[in-house]
Amino acid sequence: MNFFICKSIYRLKLIFFIALSTLLIFPTKSMPDSMPNKIVSISPSLTEILFAIGAGPRIVAVDSFSNYPREAPITDLSAYEPNMEAIASYNPDLVVLSYDVGNLVKGLNTIGIRTVLLPAARDFPEILLQIKRLGAETGYIYQANILAESMVADMENLVSLMKVMRPLKIYHEIDENFYSASSNSFIGSIYKMLNFINIADQADQEGYGYPKLSPEYILSSNPDLIILPGKDANYIQKIKNRPGWSAISAVRNDAFLLIDPDIGSRWGPRIIDFATAIVTNRVEFSKKIK
Repeated sequence: MNFFICKSIYRLKLIFFIALSTLLIFPTKSMPDSMPNKIVSISPSLTEILFAIGAGPRIVAVDSFSNYPREAPITDLSAYEPNMEAIASYNPDLVVLSYDVGNLVKGLNTIGIRTVLLPAARDFPEILLQIKRLGAETGYIYQANILAESMVADMENLVSLMKVMRPLKIYHEIDENFYSASSNSFIGSIYKMLNFINIADQADQEGYGYPKLSPEYILSSNPDLIILPGKDANYIQKIKNRPGWSAISAVRNDAFLLIDPDIGSRWGPRIIDFATAIVTNRVEFSKKIK
C-alpha cells in the first residue's frame, strides 16, 4: 500500500480512537458548573499537562516530585502517600491525581472537594485523552485541543521518519536489576510506534509492562541500542564491564542513549521530547549500526 495512504489511515484511526474513547469514557458526564480557581495536583505527569494547557495560574500546590515546569508551586505533598488533611489545607476546588491511595478520592469528595483521577496512560492515544479531559475539567478546552493536535502532528512526523529505517532491537534498562519496559507500558508503546523491536516484549508474558529480564536473555536477544533513562557515562562503563556484554551489538557499536528520567517516565506533552530524542539518536546511530 502507498506510504502516504498508510499515513492518512493511521491519522484517521488515531482521531477516531480519540473521539470514540471520549464518548465511551464520558457518555453523559457534564462539565462542572463553575471552573476551578484553586487546583492541587499530586501527579507530576498531570502537573505538566495542566501547565501545558494554560491552567498554571490556577494551580495553588503540586506534589514534591512535580519539578516541571519551574514555576510549579512545589510543596511537600506526597504523590505516593497523600495526606487528605494536608491537601485540604490549600482549600482547593479541584484535586487531580493518578493514584487513589487509601480511598483519597472518596475522602476528598466527602468533604466537598472535586477530584479527577487519571491513572498512568497506557499509550499515546490515552495521553491525548487525558489532556482533553483536563482541558474540559479546567475550562481550557481549546488550549487542550490545540496541544493534542500539535502532539499528533509531531508524532506523525517522527513515525514517518522511522518507517523508512530498518527496525532496531532495543533494550530499555530501568535499573541494575534488569527491569525493562515492554510495549504494554506507555513508554514501550512509543518505541512500538517508532518502529523499534523491543526485546522486553517476549519476556512480558503477563502484560505487566515492566518485566524483569535476565542477563542471559539480554545477551541472547542482542539489542542494537540500549536506552538508559536517568543514567550517566559511569553507568555505561559499568554495562561495558559486565561479563559477556562486550558481544552485544549495542555495546560493540557504543550505541547507548542517555535520557532525562522525567521525560522517560511521565506521560504528558514532553513525551514528544522523548520521542524526538529517540529518533534523532537513531539517525545518528545509523552510521554505526549496519
